[in-house]
Amino acid sequence: MPDLAAPAPRSGTPTLPGEGRGLRIAFFTDSFEPTNDGVAKVTSTLAAELGRRGHRVTVFTVRSPGQPRVEVRADGVRIHRFGSAAAPSYPQYRIAVAPWTVAWSRPEFDLVHIHTPGFVGLAGWFAARRWGVPSVGTYHTNLTELLRGVGRTGASRAFFRAWSRFSIDLCRHCSRATAPSAASRTDLLRAARPAAERPPLVIPNGVDTERFRPGVRTPDWRERLGIGEVPVLLFLGRLTHDKGVARFLSAIDHLDRDRPWLALVGGEGPLRPSLERRAGSDPSRPDRLRYLGPVPEEEKPALLAQSQLFVLPSLSDTSSVALLEAMASGVPSVVTTFGGPAEIARSSSVGLVVDPRDPARMAGAISQLLGDPVLGRSFSRRGREWVLEHASAGAMAREYVDCYRSLLRAPNGTS
Repeated sequence: MPDLAAPAPRSGTPTLPGEGRGLRIAFFTDSFEPTNDGVAKVTSTLAAELGRRGHRVTVFTVRSPGQPRVEVRADGVRIHRFGSAAAPSYPQYRIAVAPWTVAWSRPEFDLVHIHTPGFVGLAGWFAARRWGVPSVGTYHTNLTELLRGVGRTGASRAFFRAWSRFSIDLCRHCSRATAPSAASRTDLLRAARPAAERPPLVIPNGVDTERFRPGVRTPDWRERLGIGEVPVLLFLGRLTHDKGVARFLSAIDHLDRDRPWLALVGGEGPLRPSLERRAGSDPSRPDRLRYLGPVPEEEKPALLAQSQLFVLPSLSDTSSVALLEAMASGVPSVVTTFGGPAEIARSSSVGLVVDPRDPARMAGAISQLLGDPVLGRSFSRRGREWVLEHASAGAMAREYVDCYRSLLRAPNGTS
């Protein structure tokens, strides 16, 4: 491994770790940029915001072909990437090869923050124990729901059940577990066996409200797609059963074809072939359904800001970074009744909350918002205000720093 050591504290620095200076934090995550998912976006946003606040963040993650082993971003975040192989049936994700070797290095970190239950996350847990520093484990992903029904054989289904169990136990065995919503905290507590000694700390996800804001016009998606002023209904996320792209398509089948609207789908995942067939075979595709493919991260703010409605039919989200980005962009939403997204929508009084398994009801909610511009503008304004107050990158970083420092002040590192 390369030299990972952070500079030693200056003479006279208080002996209590992290007091009187910025913290030295090691992130361990199996999902990080350029991977395009919620965990990657949250960890990247949090690392950047912590750096702006004077803390030093080193990210340990997977390496794709062509990527350097070590890099330093313009914002000062240092990244160490482990060799990896493509995940079976899901090649946009990578599986790290032997990441636990990092535990035998001698870096000087104040604490470890584990973001995923993969090999890199497990390496972070071993490293924290070997280095003698506290660990924070965040329950970003509800694998129990995400993997429900996955697996073609009894052995594969048993493996996925065990992985779901492991994701919960990894968080539970960290010095402090956190969850991005009260709903996900409840899920984590319900699944913990034996019961957790301390309930997970709820720290909401945050998004970059300078990037995601109303009025972004570059690139001009309407000109690019040649769609004029037709109202856009947007699904943006992983193309998987749990995220609900199929439920989105079922809902638009129930919409009034006499009213102008266009459904746009952006994302990548195992359901891409079936979506491409649907978009290509629909005789009304030019007017009703377009598949955009994976949307580059730098182009998402404009796509959201130029949409009339964001639809989130997920069953498994512990929060939803995509929903927060839509709210920050001033886009009204139709939101699932499940998990963290429903909690966000209800606490902010933004969006219509419907059961995504009922396509007719979801279509009804979409039609209601399309037909009520006053309600849509109200949701738009309140959503932006709520994110600025409760779910900005700065708010997320402040709460995590408080969590980190409370651990470092505790005699046994487990406050």
